[in-house]
Amino acid sequence: MWYSKQLRQVRRARKVARTQQHQLVALELEGIVALTLHSVTQTLTVPIERTAGAQVVDTLREALRERRRVLKTEARQLRQDWWESEMLRARQENAPPDQPLAGEPTAP
Repeated sequence: MWYSKQLRQVRRARKVARTQQHQLVALELEGIVALTLHSVTQTLTVPIERTAGAQVVDTLREALRERRRVLKTEARQLRQDWWESEMLRARQENAPPDQPLAGEPTAP
């Protein structure tokens, strides 16, 4: 069950990143005129020129692309881990009780 919960969270995060990419495209088409930065205790809004906005959009687009790539890799690894655990469980269920599984130490 743990794998399915983790996979759902990763898929949700990928969907959020994709939505953010689409929103970024829409903002770029409208023209970005200011950026608002938030910290835990402060907020700062900085007006920017159109050329600076284009540079910011490029940087953010690359960050979102990298985030989606990392999440895709994480999802692939979760699926691989789940598959390996299922294969191990199946081997344990099918192995005779008096024979150790491959890779397990044998008692003398």
